[in-house]
Amino acid sequence: MDRNQLLLDAEILDVGPVRATPGGVDTVALRLRHVSEQVEAGGARTVEVTIDASGFGTVAPRLGALGKGQRIAVKGFLTKRSARSDIPVLHINEFKIIDTE
Repeated sequence: MDRNQLLLDAEILDVGPVRATPGGVDTVALRLRHVSEQVEAGGARTVEVTIDASGFGTVAPRLGALGKGQRIAVKGFLTKRSARSDIPVLHINEFKIIDTE
């Protein structure tokens, strides 16, 4: 079981300041919202999810420069928030801005 990759188009609900980890790696925390129509059991279904996300390294300051309401397409993986929490967090490895015009 090695596959853990997530592709998601989302709107930024919140973006925190860029900080440094204790090891000196840049990091930023975001909250993302995705809404779309998907096909399930032969019918259309509107789906919505809000998820916490993080960016590390060179992607962190680029994500940190974005603002609320910005739409982005992200690629990353899911992990748990911490050793003591099973809450999922999306770690973003790549992203691009979605042009809304």
